[in-house]
Amino acid sequence: MKNDFTFDLTRPAKEKISEQEILNELEKVACHFNYEYFRRRDFDDIANIHSATVERFYKGSWSKAIQMLEIYLQNKNIEFNGKKRTQRNTSEKDIFQEMERIWLKLGHRPSRSEWVSSEPKMSYDTVYRHFGGWINACRRFVEYKTGTEIKDEEIQSEKGHPKRLSRKKLAKRNDRSRSVSLNVRMKVLNRDNFRCVICGRSPATDLECKLHVDHIIPFSRGGDNTEDNLQTLCEKCNLGKSNDIY
Repeated sequence: MKNDFTFDLTRPAKEKISEQEILNELEKVACHFNYEYFRRRDFDDIANIHSATVERFYKGSWSKAIQMLEIYLQNKNIEFNGKKRTQRNTSEKDIFQEMERIWLKLGHRPSRSEWVSSEPKMSYDTVYRHFGGWINACRRFVEYKTGTEIKDEEIQSEKGHPKRLSRKKLAKRNDRSRSVSLNVRMKVLNRDNFRCVICGRSPATDLECKLHVDHIIPFSRGGDNTEDNLQTLCEKCNLGKSNDIY
């Protein structure tokens, strides 16, 4: 009886993807970026195939893929700028404006996939590189909106607990943590229109104004970190309020 066991290492050839399928994916991504040049990373964020597949089809050249896309779109009377954009410095103000738009639209700090799906003016990687990390970008954004510096220990809850904490200390930390997460902080600031609820001052109109997210029932008196127990105060009003309940 004949068997199918052979010593041949040749594997069945995978079904090859057609150039039309590749061009369709390239066109989809081009449309997303308003028919401007896009990078491999941009392509990978949106397309259903990987940029490596495209490069292999065009002999390892991404430039060739962009060139073929440009010709393909020209035949469809679609104008496409296939020239690689010169590296430009995206200003922090531009990034913060997009971050505010997307953050408020979602109601929480956006994840990478949420940022990409919101069709931002700059890529996730651009923001990541500019600030050296996504959490750091969110941290700088909140600092920008409030005019106050957020300390490292205040965002530990966003990054996870430090290693090698004893069980006793970890349990105590989980039970009572004074720090307010960036998500809750932003919700409170937005609810209060980025203004002090006592005097009405805001960094938008007073550059010397610094906003704090304050516990209405002080933390030392058992107040928690829920939105209902938090309010926006300027630095002066917060110092004046001290440990009182306002």
